[in-house]
Amino acid sequence: MKIELTRENFKAALAALKKARPARVALRAGAGLPGSAEGLAALKAAADLCIERGVPLEIAGIAPCLAPGYARYLKTSPGKSSPCPAAKKCFLAGGCSGIPARHAAQAAAFKPPERGFTDLERCMLAILSAKNGLSTAQVLKAARGLKICSSCSNEGEVFRAAERLIKFGLVAKKYSGGEYLWIKN
Repeated sequence: MKIELTRENFKAALAALKKARPARVALRAGAGLPGSAEGLAALKAAADLCIERGVPLEIAGIAPCLAPGYARYLKTSPGKSSPCPAAKKCFLAGGCSGIPARHAAQAAAFKPPERGFTDLERCMLAILSAKNGLSTAQVLKAARGLKICSSCSNEGEVFRAAERLIKFGLVAKKYSGGEYLWIKN
């Protein structure tokens, strides 16, 4: 099922998707959608519906900064995008494919949202606020006692959250005694 979401049709398109039982869904952000908070919310609601139902999903025509959390579903067309004027301020830090060509005339609509912290990042900050200079194993042990996040279950998740916090200058890592120690700045 192919659905083109626009500012004018997103409510009807979302309702049609709820009634349908498609084998695959290809969502496409149509004209004006990037500048519409309601339209972007509808795009995310349609994507969430597909994900919940286990329907294979592909999203085209949207920049990653406008759909954080859906990167694995985004389809980008190489060479068919323009650089984003807000790229230097974007939380994706160079990981963006740019503005899809069909939205180039709406470049002003592409204002990367302020990036909030994920649950894992907030959990890491809370743990390091209580006790600084912890090893990865100590962070995992401390995370069991917090109700901030529920998925901090392996070293990879600790490293990913910490590396993002390092980029923001909130956390540092130090290699000592064969392990990394995480330090809140």
